[in-house]
Amino acid sequence: MHTFAYKNYLLRKVLKKIADFRTPLSHDRPNWEQKNYWLRLAGLNISKCGVAIGSGFRCIDGHEEKIFIDDYAAIGYNVHLWNFDNIRIGRFCMIAADVVITNGWHNKNTFEPGSGPVAVGNGCWIGTAARIVGGITIGDNSIVGAGAVVIDDVPPSSIAVGVPAKIIGVRDLPDRVWHLGNVYFSPREFQLMDRPE
Repeated sequence: MHTFAYKNYLLRKVLKKIADFRTPLSHDRPNWEQKNYWLRLAGLNISKCGVAIGSGFRCIDGHEEKIFIDDYAAIGYNVHLWNFDNIRIGRFCMIAADVVITNGWHNKNTFEPGSGPVAVGNGCWIGTAARIVGGITIGDNSIVGAGAVVIDDVPPSSIAVGVPAKIIGVRDLPDRVWHLGNVYFSPREFQLMDRPE
């Protein structure tokens, strides 16, 4: 590894460690923005509107620029994004603790590596310890149940559970949906309905 690349690699690791140390203990939005500032310096593409990322967040060192996190996304503790390709997290998406998203794989015959993009839509809920594996699209307003292993696309407003994940239902969308920080958003326009204080 060239000296400059190695120093850049180490700098990104240090910046992510500083960000993790800056994880606030409350849902106070300015404190979350201070943490996100350090993650942006490390190369992640994070919106400046209400994003909250818990401690223990991990991603591939040197590939931070392949992560895109949109407005008001809430990412729980010990979430790992193994971003061999682009990973996009939509507006008002909530990802619970211990979730792993990986978009790298190996060919089952030759073991050659491959990757593809992952898109988690707006207004999604990803349950505790779920796994999203491969080049997957999770449609807007979908729910992935706790412990599910998603290996195929999930259509919008679907409820997917199990190993491997299967669609067991479709959500009836209300006029407003609760979100982290005790605010509500429209599941159709993906805009705040009640402004945070």
